Amino acid sequence: MILKKIHNSLRMNIKTDILKIYDHSIFHNRLKNNLTHLKIVIVSDDFKNHSIINRHRMIFKILDQYVEKKIYSITLYTYTCFEWQNKKNDAKDISLCFKKNNIL
Repeated sequence: MILKKIHNSLRMNIKTDILKIYDHSIFHNRLKNNLTHLKIVIVSDDFKNHSIINRHRMIFKILDQYVEKKIYSITLYTYTCFEWQNKKNDAKDISLCFKKNNIL
């Protein structure tokens, strides 16, 4: 399953404290079992001293093989542990436009 591969690839390459992957494909296409839209929340101190752009580059480099061929859209939320502690009370609001579908 591709979600498991994505999860494992991220875990192998980034020391994550929190890794959540949400599949929002059902809200964007009519084909069942077609993975096209993901939301990924990652909390890791590996992001310290990296800009948002560089954090996203790190993720896309790891997921390049999946994004290029299979996934249409990935929304990334990347935080250090300190940033997450400050943000966690607002975390429930990062996906107000979609009903959450927690996969991993």
